[in-house]
Amino acid sequence: MESASFVIRNGTVVDGTGDKPFVADVLVEDGYITSVDSNINTNVESIDAQDLLVTPGWIDIHTHYDGQLTWDPFLRPSCWHGVTTVITGNCGIGFAPVQPAGQKLLVEMMESTEDIPAKCLEESIDWNWETFPEYMDSISDGNYALDIGVQIPHAAVRFYVMGERGARNEPATPADSDEMARIVAESLREGALGFSFSRTKAHTYLDGWQPGTLSGIEELNPIAEAIAQEGGAPIMFSPRGVTGLYPSEREGEIELAAELSRTSCSPVMMCLIQHSQDPEEWKSVLDHFEAASASGVKVFGQVTGRSIVTLGGFSTKFNPFMHGEDWLLLSHLSNSEIAHKIESDPTLRNRLIEGAESTRNLWQSRKFFEDKTYPLIPLGETSPQYEPFESIASISERTQKKPLEVMLEVLCSHDGNGLLNYPHYNYADGNLDAVHEMLRHPNSRLGLSDAGAHLETLSDASLFTFMLTHWARDRENG
Repeated sequence: MESASFVIRNGTVVDGTGDKPFVADVLVEDGYITSVDSNINTNVESIDAQDLLVTPGWIDIHTHYDGQLTWDPFLRPSCWHGVTTVITGNCGIGFAPVQPAGQKLLVEMMESTEDIPAKCLEESIDWNWETFPEYMDSISDGNYALDIGVQIPHAAVRFYVMGERGARNEPATPADSDEMARIVAESLREGALGFSFSRTKAHTYLDGWQPGTLSGIEELNPIAEAIAQEGGAPIMFSPRGVTGLYPSEREGEIELAAELSRTSCSPVMMCLIQHSQDPEEWKSVLDHFEAASASGVKVFGQVTGRSIVTLGGFSTKFNPFMHGEDWLLLSHLSNSEIAHKIESDPTLRNRLIEGAESTRNLWQSRKFFEDKTYPLIPLGETSPQYEPFESIASISERTQKKPLEVMLEVLCSHDGNGLLNYPHYNYADGNLDAVHEMLRHPNSRLGLSDAGAHLETLSDASLFTFMLTHWARDRENG
């Protein structure tokens, strides 16, 4: 593939070093920046960037584009948010290595853990690989708008080596561990960026199997040793209890991260979020990591730049009214048609509200209805500040309407495309102050966008636009 050559002229360069912006030309030759200077003299294509910013692209270290990259050269929507490099193979999940008999299992795993429809994967992946290096060769044959780095996913390697024993989480034998280590070493030599695994019970198959969740240091250490022998490579994992690291789990996962870093001579990143069960626990984890770093161990919390949410709407996987009988009469309609029927039929509107009041689901929490500091908020044209006055409970109090009535009005807005923002994590204090502290900690790294995954519940591929709009431009408080 021939790389482009061009010069970007007269742009305001913000180079990411913290230095002041400056006006300059930027010369790109064969895909590489070769000069940043004023008035570069060259005959290549010229792009006028006067009054525009010229900046480095974002590197999204936590995506699940493993399947999408086989059919979408733009890796949408990440390409729309300033991302120029994506890293796949996170959480130990991916599509290589794989034997033909194991393809269905890997598709089901991706669907059940990352909410990517199996039908899309089955119809689009051509499976012209078996080994991980062959998978990388397949990617290399593509013509992508973004650069791609791939991690070796532990669950796929485990299934490839152990077959059904791996899927059933049986302990690996020493021979199994040695073969997994050999595959990881070979893949690193051929260009893989790193290795990932998962220990969270939140990652399960449709039938309840957990991919590699029970694997411990005995299985992972030989892999870490192989990584060290290949010169080191980043290790990423989703820890046990990631959605709530309780003291009994916390210390073991922290020590596992430190041990793997020592053995692999490599940085280890562990997913880290704030959860409502213990809103201060993330501080303890980062303090442990900072102390470990003083002894030469490289351990980091992989954090995100905002709250982790479920979006509720007429076309999302969840909404507050979906379990009522009357919703079944509407679910086959377009969003616009649903909104029109509800707005033109007060009886239907009341029945939907009554049906939601009589059923239990994740939206039926008292904190949504009574706690004005809890930010179940509508998403609209304006940039939300995620403040208490914007919550459904506050709007309900101001308008003297039932909370469910407010929710239904939100969903009917924008021609039926209105959305509710339900924050699971990183908002236990009613603001984003904890996120701000995490981002600034020396032992944290920005990630967890999950771009390409959870397609019916969230859209955090836009994290990097949020980093600029909220943190750099619009933030007034939390």
